Amino acid sequence: MNIYFGQDRTFCFSTIDEINLYLKIPILEGYSIIHYSSELGKNYTEQDFNLLQTNSQLMGVSTVPITYPLEDIAYKTYLSLLELTQDWNLCRIGNYVPYINDESKGLENYKSFCKGRSLAFESFYGTNFCVKLPAATGIGIADDTYAIYFIAVKENISNVENPEQVSAYKYPPQYGPRSPSFARGTVIKSNGKRIGYLSGTASIKGHKSVGKGNIEKQFEVTLDNMKLVFERMGFNPGLPDPMLYDRSFTIYIRHPSDLPVVQQMVKKNFAAADR
Repeated sequence: MNIYFGQDRTFCFSTIDEINLYLKIPILEGYSIIHYSSELGKNYTEQDFNLLQTNSQLMGVSTVPITYPLEDIAYKTYLSLLELTQDWNLCRIGNYVPYINDESKGLENYKSFCKGRSLAFESFYGTNFCVKLPAATGIGIADDTYAIYFIAVKENISNVENPEQVSAYKYPPQYGPRSPSFARGTVIKSNGKRIGYLSGTASIKGHKSVGKGNIEKQFEVTLDNMKLVFERMGFNPGLPDPMLYDRSFTIYIRHPSDLPVVQQMVKKNFAAADR
């Protein structure tokens, strides 16, 4: 499965041995592609998802033309995803939400999306659905298409939280009619290996944003949160040791003008071998 950035529109496309998601998100620096797994498998389409199934993984991508409010699209898409993965363990979901901070019918698009997603989880798993929530990310996209990808595995997984953050699914009502539905991270332990998926991580302590208007402070707090979650996954304190683990990170910023500061912070805090 490949995720391509820097495209002029958002769509998905499959070949005989790959599923690809193309995103209308500009690239400010670094690689234009995220690659998940080179393992060959069965490629097929079901419930509007392009799927790739191997012996150990089920991966899928889907794109949906939007109608507002986003609650209905999120609900239907997630219900399909949960049906497709009911015999698997979800470990990673990526969401690209159109015009994420705009409003429709008096509700921010992200809050509407969160409502539909939460209701889908509750409909499928019941009121205690929080135990099923995997690592996930929600990123805004300036396009009229909602995009989603997921990774599910057969191995046992553990979903983890950040001790210095309120769990997203426990956020108070001031953040919307339904709380965001994801864990702070998911870890897979298999055959002596440890694979960690980190959720979208921001400059938040408790449930409040930290460092508004100060990108350097936001970076520092975000990095601290990343370290805390990785430690909860069972990695070494701090970021996983680059001498022991392959590491790949994607950084999203709201304002391109913040790029020079972010570049300096990345150079200071990450290894040259990181992708």
